[in-house]
Amino acid sequence: LESELARLAALYPAVIVNGGLGPTRDDLTAEVFSRLSGVELTENPAALAHLQQWCERRRFELNESNRKQAWLPAGATVLDNPVGSAVGFYLEYQGSLLLATPGVPGELTAMLDGDVAAVMQARFPLAESRFVRRIKLFGVGESTLQQRFDDNQASWPSEVELGFRAGAPLLEVKLEVSQASQLDAQSAAEALLRDWFGDFIVGDDDASLAGVVVQALGEQKKKLALAESCTGGGIAAQVTAISGASAVFECGVVSYANRIKHDLLGVDAALLEKHGAVSEEVALAMARGVLACSAADYAIAVTGIAGPEGGSEDKPVGTVWIAWGSAAHLHAAHFCYASTRKMFQTMVPAIALDLLRRHLAGKDAVPDYYRLRRR
Repeated sequence: LESELARLAALYPAVIVNGGLGPTRDDLTAEVFSRLSGVELTENPAALAHLQQWCERRRFELNESNRKQAWLPAGATVLDNPVGSAVGFYLEYQGSLLLATPGVPGELTAMLDGDVAAVMQARFPLAESRFVRRIKLFGVGESTLQQRFDDNQASWPSEVELGFRAGAPLLEVKLEVSQASQLDAQSAAEALLRDWFGDFIVGDDDASLAGVVVQALGEQKKKLALAESCTGGGIAAQVTAISGASAVFECGVVSYANRIKHDLLGVDAALLEKHGAVSEEVALAMARGVLACSAADYAIAVTGIAGPEGGSEDKPVGTVWIAWGSAAHLHAAHFCYASTRKMFQTMVPAIALDLLRRHLAGKDAVPDYYRLRRR
């Protein structure tokens, strides 16, 4: 670590090291910075005060393990961490600015928007600004988007740089320009993107499928209920992770066993026997059942085979039926997402939430997500 940090410092005017500032023995970042810069580790008063306040707010006792986070290289300047217990810090080393931040993503994000940005702007006042607009899409892949761009490159504003960041479940598209005078071109590029992929666009910046659904339900003053089998409560977890979900989320039933589908959701035993748990009929019955036992206006029901066991020739691993809508307008669709169990339980909740998102926007046509739909 020490030699690599020295190598990077010789190459770059600033280096950010993320992680290794916690209370355990293998959190070595402060020690590495200390050895590299040739100074002792000392208990930093500002870092100690931050720790004490953090513990007091949570009614924790500040023990010696936690106190380790206050020991920083002598002369280092503290970077405020508005979320977690470990502060960041920075120091100079042979003309390079070395910064250390905690590794927890939420803490890093908060610090990048706060002290880290301020320190970097002060150090590099002449650095060229970049204007980035981020758009989140679901249901369309990178290759499809790139092909559409290639086919229409003549109409694309030359000032706008197009970038992608693939993720599960959302794809992020970045539209980047280097000058404020190019913001109109950036807006024109966004208009093209929305024209090409309108219904697949979920939102901007940090938008999520669950967040957009919760917002739409709130605006319409409607409530949601969930009946989940193969997703094991994953949809409910995503919905309840959104601030404000309590105003729109009525209940969730994880009806993994057929007996629970029958006893709690009222799915007819004969229906289960005739069609099997993974079927259009059962998905619709689950949706009707969770609507009947709640005060919800809308429902999502999911039943499928996550794998790796449990598939058959007629219903291979990855088969899933999703039902969504209101009691008066229920829909169902059949997909097959043959992947790992983890990816299945990532993508199927996303498809279910996106179908409801579209429904709430008055768009009931079912897209062929990544060519997964079965008819």
